[in-house]
Parts: sequence; C-alpha cells; structure tokens
Amino acid sequence: MNRTLPVARAEFIKALTRDTGGTDKPRFVAVLDALIAWSTAHPDKLAFRVEESQQAVVSFERTPSKVVFWTAHPRREGNPKLELVPRAATLLTDEQRAMTMEAINAHTSDPLLQDEKLRIGFGALKNTAGRTSILALMDQLLLIT
Repeated sequence: MNRTLPVARAEFIKALTRDTGGTDKPRFVAVLDALIAWSTAHPDKLAFRVEESQQAVVSFERTPSKVVFWTAHPRREGNPKLELVPRAATLLTDEQRAMTMEAINAHTSDPLLQDEKLRIGFGALKNTAGRTSILALMDQLLLIT
C-alpha cells in the first residue's frame, strides 16, 4: 500500500516526538508544514513521493520525471534535516551547486563542504529569515532542475 502525505507527516511527527523535546518540536513541525505547503503550491511541478523506502521520511519529487526534489529526515540524534536535490551531482552544474551551497551555508553553523549532500538542519529553518531564504532557493532550484 502506498503512503499518503498525511500518513507520512504523522510518521515524521511521531519520530520527532520520540527524539525531540521542549520548544523545538512545534517549531520543527512548522518547518515541515512550510515545506509541504510550498510543495503543494506547485502541483504542476512537484508531487508527494508515495514510494519512500524509509519510514517517517517526507519527500517530494519532480513530475513527471519522479526525481526526488527534497527529502526531510527525522534524526535520532540532532535536528531533522532537509536534503535538497539528492541527485545534485547529476542535475546541477558546478555554478548551480556553488550557488546552492552558498545559500545553505548562509543559514547554518555547520557549513557544507564541496562534496557533501545539500543538507540543512531544521534548526536553521526555525526562524522566518532562514526558512524564507531556503524556500526562495527552492524556487530557483525548481526552475533549473
């Protein structure tokens, strides 16, 4: 049976509840909901990925290619992570990757190195400025991937 977006969201929040305490949980849920809202606002370009192999992961893919555009991973230790364009090495030029890394690194205390996956922790996305910047980056990536 394929998962639905509400089921995947609930699984993510359940994992988040298990691994995150205090005031961060509602802020991380707000980040996830902002990512979902942004993605569902682009139904002609993005679709929820129903065939995700990992439980509690939320992913959206490009339509009709089915190439994963972003994935949110809850983490056993540390903040959940957002990964952008998991196949970036094959989809982005060196200049596009550098632009993406620069945008991500502007909002994180753990900067990406050249060969790392394009990931950012939800902790960097809790504030409005960080979240707005990354959503703007996602707009750009949607145009070039």
